[in-house]
Amino acid sequence: MFGKRKDEEQLVGLVVDDTERRIIVRALADLRDKQRMEHKNHDFLDTLIVKVCDAPVAQNRSGYERS
Repeated sequence: MFGKRKDEEQLVGLVVDDTERRIIVRALADLRDKQRMEHKNHDFLDTLIVKVCDAPVAQNRSGYERS
């Protein structure tokens, strides 16, 4: 399913639940805000936040159970 793209970047799949997704988004937003305060480039973080928010929801999480 995930492999090398034409430009040889490796794609990585990650399965997280809703709480974990919110934690990731919040951490990225905090890092973006820190970059902005330091007048550093933060555009890539905006793009990454959108990717995380728009990632499809996995329908079958075989082999993984939350305890």
